[in-house]
Amino acid sequence: MELDEYQKIACRTEENRVLVVAPPGSGKTTVLLERLGLTMDSGVAPGRILVLIFSKAAAEELKARFGGDRKPFFGTLHGFSYRILRSLGTDVSLVYGKPEQEVKLLMQRSLNLAREDIDSLMRDFSAYRMALFKGAESRKEAMALRDDVFRKAMDLYEGFKKQRGLMDFDDLQTRFLSLLEDKELTARIRRTFTHILVDEFQDLDPVQLQLLVRLSEGGNIFCVGDEDQCIYAFRGSDPSAMMDFEDRFNGRKLYLKYNYRSSRTIVDYAGEVIRFNRARNDKELLPDRKDLTRIRKVFPPSQEGMLSDISAEVMKDIYGSYAVLYRTNEEGERIREHLRRESIPFRCRDGYSFYRTMVARDILEYMRYAASGDPRHFARIANKPYRYIPKDDLRRLASGEDIKTVLLSGEKGDFAKGRMKELIRDLKPMSKKSPKDLVRYIGKVLGYEDYLKDYSERTGRDIEELNGDLDEMLELAGNHKVLAAFLEESTKEPESDPSAKLLLSTIHGVKGLEFDKVFLVNCVEGIMPQAVTGADLEEERRIFYVGITRARHELDIYSPRTIHGKERKRSRFVI
Repeated sequence: MELDEYQKIACRTEENRVLVVAPPGSGKTTVLLERLGLTMDSGVAPGRILVLIFSKAAAEELKARFGGDRKPFFGTLHGFSYRILRSLGTDVSLVYGKPEQEVKLLMQRSLNLAREDIDSLMRDFSAYRMALFKGAESRKEAMALRDDVFRKAMDLYEGFKKQRGLMDFDDLQTRFLSLLEDKELTARIRRTFTHILVDEFQDLDPVQLQLLVRLSEGGNIFCVGDEDQCIYAFRGSDPSAMMDFEDRFNGRKLYLKYNYRSSRTIVDYAGEVIRFNRARNDKELLPDRKDLTRIRKVFPPSQEGMLSDISAEVMKDIYGSYAVLYRTNEEGERIREHLRRESIPFRCRDGYSFYRTMVARDILEYMRYAASGDPRHFARIANKPYRYIPKDDLRRLASGEDIKTVLLSGEKGDFAKGRMKELIRDLKPMSKKSPKDLVRYIGKVLGYEDYLKDYSERTGRDIEELNGDLDEMLELAGNHKVLAAFLEESTKEPESDPSAKLLLSTIHGVKGLEFDKVFLVNCVEGIMPQAVTGADLEEERRIFYVGITRARHELDIYSPRTIHGKERKRSRFVI
């Protein structure tokens, strides 16, 4: 590939502390690898070079792309921290694999939380540490659950690590950073690794940035990144690192300007969208291509209308690659089911399934009981909502004993037996209802909506989010007339056919990828963007911008007028 004038300046600069600000499709990785090659050609030994990138998979891809037999270290800062700690004789055992599952189960059982809330807590632990490292006084907006729940969970987590002598990825970095207080050790590492190259600089968290400041002092550092594609605030990344590079690293910023990926129409639209953000460098985004292509903004009456339109567009089979992109994983399930009904092949970027979330799992257990009458299914949700069914009775139900026998046996008082008789009576009509009516019945008559309200009050989980999941189950169930068919659908794993032209993914999942045609779905207030003020809103705009800039030729943006039967307002980003 022939480099343009801005790429040549970046690759060949004699400055030794540089950040290349590189907009989407501008060839930033090409520039990084070209710089690496020139560095080695100048006589710098591979063993003196660090090439650092955000993820292990990306590091392996970059390493393969560089080729050749003489390779420097390609990896993450976590990986490099691990390597240094081990070389110094530190016993490094990670909360990974079996230990990770054990500590998650410990928190889940101790705090009576859903599995996805444990995953949220694990992310929040890292966000909390980053906030403390930056000296932030408040971390409330980053937390998914209530303060008291969070603190109990963190005490359990830290206690588990201490008891087992384990570290997590954050610990690797903070331990390494503390070791760099030793000036002699730091000088030795700097003498060993004289040149550092960093890809996706905007994704670094505060600890990683401080590590780079320490490691690169007096040496060479060459970084590429784009603050407009900084979309990992939940992991601690912050676009301000791209803004204050000169002061933090005593370096210089250079700029790439041309997008070689997208049509002029798409590049111009992306520029119009992102210009409203304040936390960004003053830079140009210019199209190399001069062709004018189509951007459609579609406002269907519902999500079904949106999906029908997407299917019609894909079936035209004009392009070699398509992507349906959404803000959150939960949005993907309905899209998958629609495409299956239309017999349109697709593949998924990850293995997420909405049916594994707490609300979906609970509703499905009620449904499996309705379909089979098997008390073992009922045992799993018997106290959702809380019905004062004792543990002994739950164990008997879980072993398959008849519900009526269990619930009406023992020395229960008249009041308790009356409640159980009423429950048995309410369970009877379930088997005769359609899937959609059954979801509604579980929520209102069997009290599952009350359970969600109690769960929200106890944990701090957003009640709107929980009710949204229940609404999603209602919509998904409405696609089936027969309960057995819906239950079968719920067991299907996300497709991964590598030959399919159509990819389904969150926007986060396709960062760095590109497609001939992109469909951005559910662009309404409350979904995209989720947040409405300040830095959070700028992050949401960056996410939308990343989605736009995945498209090479065509871009369709959908803002359904109703979702789950409720009116929605078009996203402020759709301009």
